[in-house]
Formats: sequence, structure tokens, C-alpha cells
Amino acid sequence: MGDAAASVLGGRGVRMDEDGQGPFEAAVQAAAGSGNDTDAMMAALSKHSVRLTPLIKRRVFPDLPGVPRGVALGWAQLTSGEGATISIGLFIGHDRFSQIALADGNGRVFVTSDPHADTHDMKPRFMLVKEEELDAVDGARFGAKVRPPSAVTGASTGESAGTVRAFQGGIVGRDATGRMTWLASWLKTGNRYTLEQMRSPLPASLRQRLEYRDAISIAFLAAYMLPEMRGLLIGFGSGNIFRRLNREAPMGAIRRSIRDTMEARAHGMRASGLEDHFADLMQEAGALDHASGLEAVHGAEPLHLYTSSYSGGYFFAWDSGLEFRAALRSLRIEGNLNRFAAVSAWIERSARNGGVTEDTVTRAQAAQIDLALLDDPALMALPWEGNPAISEIDFPHDDGVAAIRHVWRYAGETADRMLQDNPNPAGGRVGSDPGASEWGYRQAVSRLLRQLRLPYRFDMEFRSNLEQGTTAVAFTTAGPSMMPESRYDECTHDWVSFSQGERAAMSAAYNLRVGLIIAALCFGASERVDQVCVRIDSIGLEEAVAEQDSAISDLMSAALRSFERLHTGDAGASKADPKDGDHHGDPSHTPSAEPAPDARTPQADARGAQDAKTDSAGESVSATVEDDDLQSLESFADMMKDINFEDFVRDSPQEVQDSDSGDTGQADDAGAAPGGEGNEEGDTDPMDALRRSPTVRNLVTVTFTRQELLQRLREDALRHPADTYRLFGAVMDIDERGGLAPISAEFDLRDARFSPTGSQEEPELSDKVFPATVAGILGTDNAEGLSIQRADLLQRCVDEFHRLAADGTLASVSKAQHAMHVIDRVADPELSELSSRVTSALIDGTDTPDFTFQLADELDRERTRARDLLFSGQDDQAVTVAEAAIERVESAYADNPGVPRYFNSYAERVVYNRLFATDGERTVLIPDNLFYAHTELADLLSQLKGAKAALPHLNAMVAYAPAYPFSHMKLAVQLARNEDWDSARAACLNALRVALDRDDAAFAYYRLAYAEWMRDRFDIAAAAYIMSEHIAPGQIGALDGELRELLARAESQCIAVPTDVESAAGVLRMHDLPVWPHTQVAAIVRDAARVCVDEGMFVPARTLSMAAARMNDGDNGGVDMVQSQFLRSLNS
Repeated sequence: MGDAAASVLGGRGVRMDEDGQGPFEAAVQAAAGSGNDTDAMMAALSKHSVRLTPLIKRRVFPDLPGVPRGVALGWAQLTSGEGATISIGLFIGHDRFSQIALADGNGRVFVTSDPHADTHDMKPRFMLVKEEELDAVDGARFGAKVRPPSAVTGASTGESAGTVRAFQGGIVGRDATGRMTWLASWLKTGNRYTLEQMRSPLPASLRQRLEYRDAISIAFLAAYMLPEMRGLLIGFGSGNIFRRLNREAPMGAIRRSIRDTMEARAHGMRASGLEDHFADLMQEAGALDHASGLEAVHGAEPLHLYTSSYSGGYFFAWDSGLEFRAALRSLRIEGNLNRFAAVSAWIERSARNGGVTEDTVTRAQAAQIDLALLDDPALMALPWEGNPAISEIDFPHDDGVAAIRHVWRYAGETADRMLQDNPNPAGGRVGSDPGASEWGYRQAVSRLLRQLRLPYRFDMEFRSNLEQGTTAVAFTTAGPSMMPESRYDECTHDWVSFSQGERAAMSAAYNLRVGLIIAALCFGASERVDQVCVRIDSIGLEEAVAEQDSAISDLMSAALRSFERLHTGDAGASKADPKDGDHHGDPSHTPSAEPAPDARTPQADARGAQDAKTDSAGESVSATVEDDDLQSLESFADMMKDINFEDFVRDSPQEVQDSDSGDTGQADDAGAAPGGEGNEEGDTDPMDALRRSPTVRNLVTVTFTRQELLQRLREDALRHPADTYRLFGAVMDIDERGGLAPISAEFDLRDARFSPTGSQEEPELSDKVFPATVAGILGTDNAEGLSIQRADLLQRCVDEFHRLAADGTLASVSKAQHAMHVIDRVADPELSELSSRVTSALIDGTDTPDFTFQLADELDRERTRARDLLFSGQDDQAVTVAEAAIERVESAYADNPGVPRYFNSYAERVVYNRLFATDGERTVLIPDNLFYAHTELADLLSQLKGAKAALPHLNAMVAYAPAYPFSHMKLAVQLARNEDWDSARAACLNALRVALDRDDAAFAYYRLAYAEWMRDRFDIAAAAYIMSEHIAPGQIGALDGELRELLARAESQCIAVPTDVESAAGVLRMHDLPVWPHTQVAAIVRDAARVCVDEGMFVPARTLSMAAARMNDGDNGGVDMVQSQFLRSLNS
């Protein structure tokens, strides 16, 4: 019998009888006299049964539902002593017992007929898993007598109103795929167990105050074995829904979850009111109907569901374009999934406080909780763990004060932890108050904003100026189409639909409340903040939808892919961007860096091209919208209020920076594209449809003051948000439907008062002098020592000469001396040649000339001539012209007292200052195109004449840019071609030691691995291969094959090599080799980023912060949502 039972319980592919029954089910029915072969089945039972003596402890469960008549299930204690097990099975007659499964004392159940089985190598079929320890009210949940529950929350009072310490866990069983599946839950207080969320309708005597043997036996029989025999192994309530959402494609998971509920009810099993509410929400969002564009194609759904690691909220992502209606529907589904998750989380909290549980909640109660949480989003906005005030909330009749007070307090605690965990590397430089740190405040607010658990997506920008005590925030709204369509009327006990006006008013109130939550959060994060300016924005597509519906439809795919994307740059290129376009990894795949007219290559150019390539692939958006889509278009306008359009404006041919809009990550008002305006024939840019209308509509602006808002929140919390805004003189217009209408904004996040003075000034143009502690961290005494742009530095000198000439307080000799001091400090050879003209003009009392610096331009002209020769087939002449041009420029620097250097980014300049610059060194910036010319010649010569011919130019690149990994990796590749493995190894290590990006580090490890392999250092080679794949999985196609070959060869020679990341890192440390990202430069850029933000130098801070964010061991590439939010706060 035991083997037959094991077949049914374990498995799958079990031989079935002719009537479709499994052996165990047939045996049970045969025992009841209903089978076809009773004698044979009873013989099987008897064969595996044992006789029970009167001294053997046993327990029969006669009231267990789902068991055929005449059959008794229960447990018997067949073993004794230490490690005694519990036999679970069938009782045959009065004194015989047939074991089905064996339970140990650790909550595990194994399917076996042997009571003495050795379970060491057996996989448990069923388990009670401990999840957490908690304090819960000792009430009905544990079997106490209770008074009737309240109408909404189900809160009740038991005989004992005190709390008890309890353990909570899950009941899991192995499903048809062999994976453990969540089925139900359990609680333990003292030595007594309570079984919860059971599909089987068990009486209280089989659920509450159970000893361990009863609890595990009943759980196994009722939650696993009997349902499994009937083909109904279905978890209960939200646990089953979350299990499917986490494991399965989202649309199928939603529909199968609802099918589970219906199937359970159809077979007399229990279902939760929360499951009914889930069905209502999904029906409302359109997830249960056929959804064109969202259905699986050959088994693949276009939507992918993810969970935020910070807020716990759900969000969709998709790989290719979505049709208009599909995109609209997916966002509604996403919002309703988050509403459902919030209700589930609140019920879980309520259960701990003696209120409603998922076992007792009704569909109406769940709907009322859902609406109440939308009315007070502060209740779920931030985690409550550790705050006892949660137990004092009389939900939903609470005044809301405790929730918004919690937001304020939680923000302060988060900021305090941020500063404690990240001590200021400059010591007490920023003042005795640690809250004076702009870095600490912005990091804390960024984290808090991404932790906000709100049902609907929102985009957010903020700026802060702690010196003036001001913070500004702007965020996008959730429109009326996102709001619920119906509610449960407690008086009429009926479901009532919301009108469009009611949904508009609900949307307005929700958005105003979110603004209050964000303001409280910003105040709470620092006591230095006295004012918080809040702006609520909408994309404002109503007119565009009405007039340009075709273009809007074309925009859907690209726009929605950018919905949750947080950017690190401005809408246009920024001088904080690396000059090479932020490309990393294999240098052969990196485009040749070409200087833009302002002597830099904007990061946006490369990124824009990449985005354009991505966005053009797989578009499946309808080009037109039919008349019957107008209602959906109106809803689409509401949905698009959340969408970030920054990507599209960044890549558009022309931009107009408008000071009245565009701070929340959306596009600014944009002018017509070159070549005409409107949708003239031949104009294929869909953004033209939006350029004729504002892309951002301001709905509300308000300035909250600290003490006044705190007092108002203590009195009214979030109950009357519109009144609260009016008290602070908000600029807003509520229309006749109760919605928010567009207004003229009072402020812009780009206003100077919202950032420290001079924070957007480039180091090349700054005269800031650093104190000793900051100078030690940045490796320079002043901001000029962070310069990377030669053209800007020279222009600053020219401007300084003009200022001296216009200064009437200085004598002409003093002016000339000061000018020479500037020239000597910069030490640029071209500037030095002009020194006599500068001093002569100043001594003569005339203005200095507006110099034009020709060195870089002349080099570019010669590079162009060399390319023309190359393209015409004159290879040798092209090389000669290019080398001669390089020689002329370098000869100017040869007699110069400074050390010529090239820097790709401000982060690399700091690394150079700290690791390479010598005491008293006068670093001189070379023209960027001199470095590019060496790069071009190295590539050309390596192809025409081999690696050896390219080495002089590669060595020059390394000499000019020792802190730039690109230089070292280019050199390493050619040295490897030359089979100079020792030198190639050294070049790889040099690249690794200065790498600020994981792709750079991964490629350096990859090249190091091959070099070490060729040096017969198998252990280091394997370690480097493993680290390369660990840092950037799947980025180097040949790596896997090379590693397998290396391991095979090492094994054939009995050479021990590392096989996992931990052992690989150990091997590298043992040989004193760098283990990225734990290198010397990690601490350098992290400290430098911190002090640059605190010192109000945001231009270098952005690059340094990006590098610091990337240099971690996380799986997200370093730049997660919090760091992206932080980086955006540093924009102008």
C-alpha cells in the first residue's frame, strides 16, 4: 500500500486504472466498498499494514472532509526515543494501520511505507516552513471566543486582548513539476499550532490549538494528499496568486489564478474574499477578456512582471512594441495588481492586530479596504516595521494622523542611517550638523522616493539647497482612467459605479495626497529644510490626442518602454558626460571618439543612436486610430500623465529648453524639427505631433513651510487635501468635474534657489579653492585641478585677461604679473606663445585680444587630409601626414614645463590626481584630438603593418591617459597579438586597477585570463575567466568555450583551479591581484563623489557618482533606481 500511495503522492506518470483513478485513490474507495476490485485492493492494504498494540499512540481524524466513508485517516507513533518519527496513513479496522508517509520532528514529510526509513537522502514531499517571528493579538485566530467583528476590517476582541509571540510559516508541497508549491500557512504559539488558509473546510477542532503531531498530519492529509488525489492541489488565496505571478507569465498567471478559485469552489473547497476582489480588479482592468497584443504568441507573452526591490511594487516591462489598446490595458492591470498587493499586505498587518484575516475577509470588505487605502495612501507608503503605532490605527475610521506622522518620522530615521552608515570622508568639513550634507540628504530622499509603495507609476524629480533650507519636487500624476470604477455601498449592500466626474475628483484628491506625502518625506529627511516646493505635472496630451492621434499611436511603443526608466543625464548633452560616449568593454567595439565642435563627444549622441536602433525594432503600433477609439484615447491621455518623454527629446534634432516645464523627466516644450513644421509630406518624426503642443502641463504648484505643514498634518492629516493646498496659497484650478486643470507654474526646478550656488559650474570655469581635507580626497587644491576640457580652460584664461584689462583698481604692471601667473599655472604651450601679446596689451592699458587657438584645428585639418589619402588608396602617405601632424603638436608640448595628459572624464581626473600625479606636478591638458589621432593611427598601423608598428602610438596613449582603461586595453590586445604575454598581462592589470565600469573590468579580466593561460598560470587564468563572467555575464561570447577548454586541460594535468566566484577571488587575492570592484579606485571615487556633492560641484559629481554606483557587487550594474534618482537630482 505504501508504494501505491507513494506513486500517487510523488508522482507523475503513474499508471492509472481503467476508470482513470490512481492506485491510492482506488484503494481508498475500495476500502469504502465502492471500488470495482475490493478484495484485491484490501489485500494490497493488508499486505503493507501493521498491527497496532494498545501501547502505541495514535490519533484518528473522523471529521476530516473529503475522505470516503468507512475510511479513517490519522497518525500512529510507530517509533520512539530520540529522533522518533510520526507515521501518517490509514487505519484498517480497529487495530491495523497502513503507513503512507513519514513525518520527522523538523516539519518534513517523506512518502514511504517504512516507519524506520533512513530519510537522509530522501527529498521531502511536504514541509512546514518557518518564515518569521511576530507579535500577534491573542484572539479568534488562536481559538479564543470573540465578539462579532466590525463591518469593514473584521476587527474583534477575544477573551485575551494581549499579544503573544508567535512563529509563522508556510505549508508547502511538491507539485507536478517537482517544485515546492505554497499551499497554506501555520502559526505556532507556545506548543500549539493553528492551521490557516486551508482550502479544505476544516472544523475549528482540526485547525486550532493543535499539537505538533496533529498539525503536521492534518496539514499533510487535508492540504496535500487528499487534494492531490483529486487533482486539486491549489494553494489558498493571495499566496496562490502571488506564487503564480512570481513563477509564470503574467497574463496566464492572472487567468489561471482566477480559474483556481472557481475550480476550488466548484469542488466544495474554500476560497478567500481577497481572491474574489482580485477577480473584480482584473475584470475591471480587462485582464480576463481577450487582450490583443498581450496574448502569448508561441508560448511567449510580451509582458514581463517585475517587483521593485525597494517598494515591493509590481511593474511591467516589455521587449517590443505594444499596440495602443494593449499598452493602455497593461498599465491598468499593473495598477490593479499593486492595489491588490496593498490590500493583501494590509490584511496581513490587520491579522497581527486581531483584525480581519484572509481566512475571514469578504469580497466587500476587501473592496472597502482597497478604497480606503486609495483615500489615504500614506498608510502603505513606507514600511511600518518597528513602529508600534500601526496597532493603534482604527482602520478605516482612523483620522490618518498616525500614518502621515510615520512618513515624517521614517524619513528622518532613513536620513540618520544614511549618514551613520556613510561617514563624511572630509570629517567635520560641512559643519557640526551632519544633516548639512547635500549628499546624505539627496541619497536619503532618493531612497525614500523609490521606497514609496504607491499603486500607480509616477516619475519624480527633486532638487535641494540645504544652505537655504529649500527643496523642490515635481512629479507626474495618475489620471482618472486609473481610478476604481465601482465601490461597495455599506448602507445598501450593493455595488455602485463611479461616474466620470467622481473618478476625476478621486484622481485629483489622490495626486494631492501624494504631494503631501512627498512634502512630509522631504521635511522629515532633514531639519534644515524649511520650505518644500511641490509641483504636480501632467504630460498634457489631451489636445494632441484629439488632433494628432496617429502620431500618438506611433509613439506608444517607445514612450511606454521609457515609463519607468530613470536617466542620469539632461535632455541634452552634458559636459559631465565621458568624452567617449560612456562606451565600455572590448575597445575594438568602441567607436572612435570624435570631438564635437565644443571639443567633446556628448554621451547622448552614442546613446541616442543606440536608443533609436532599439526603438525602431519590432514596432507594431497602429498608424491610425479609428473613431471608436476616442474614449480609449481620452483614457490614454490620463495614462500618459506618468510617462517620461526625456528619451525622445534627447534624440530629437532640435530642442527648446523651456523654463516653465520639463523638470519631472518629461520633455521640454520643443520647436519644430528642421525642414519644416507639422506633418508635412516626407516628415516621418512622430514627435512633431507633440512639438506643436506643450508636452508638459503644470497642474499644481505650492510652497509648504515646515512648521505650518506639520501643524496642519497633525490636525487634518490627508483628509481634505485641496483645503490644505489652499491654506498654503497653492496655484491650482479644480474644474467642474472635480479634476485638476492646467495652470501657469510659479517656479521651475531649474531655478537657482533650488541648488547650491555655482553647483552647475564646470571645474574649468571655477575659482573654488578647497580646504585641506577636501584637497586630499580630490588630489588638488582647487577646482582647476579637476579640469578635463582644454578648450574651456583656455577660454576661461581669455575671459580672465579681459577682466584684468577692465579692472581699474589694479596697476598695469600688477595686471601683467597676474596674467603671467595665470599663463604659467595653465602651462599650455599655445597660450604661453601668446603671453607677450597679453602682457603688452595690459601694460599699454588696452583690452586683450580675443584669441583663437589653432593647434587643435590644424591637427583636425591634417587628420582629414590623411583620411582622404587613405580612402584614395595612398596608405603610406596617409600615415606620413598623420604622424607629421602629431609630431608638430607634440613638439609644442616637448619644450613645455608641464606634463601633458588626456582625461576622458572627471572621475578619471580624480583617479589620476590620487594615483599618478607627482608632488608639484603641473598637469597640462592636450587637445582631445591628439589622443584620438594616436588611437586612429594605432588601429590603422595594426591592420596595415602589424601589432609592432602600432606600439609607439599605443604607448603614447597610455602615457597621455594612464587613468583611462581604454588605453591599457588597446595596448593589451596588440601585445597579445605579438605574443608578449608578460607585457600583455601588465597592461591588463593596469586596466583593471583603474576600471570604473564592469564591462571594462570584465574585458580586462578576460584578456588577463588568456595571458595567464599562455604563461601556464592555470589557476589565475581560470580565476580571471570566472571573474569576467561574474562581473558582466554573457558579454564576451568566446569566454565560455575558452574556460571549458582551460578546465579540461587543467584536469588532464591534475592541476587544481578555482571553479566558483568565491574561490576565484581567493586565488586572485593570494597572488596579490585586484578583485574588482574592491580596488583602490573604488574608495577614491566614492569619497570624491561625496565631497563634490557636499562642496556643491555637481558637474564632476555626476561622473564620480556614476562610477561609484557602478562599482558594487550587485546584479543591476550598479546604477539602480535609487542611484538613478540621485543622479537626476544633480542635474541643472
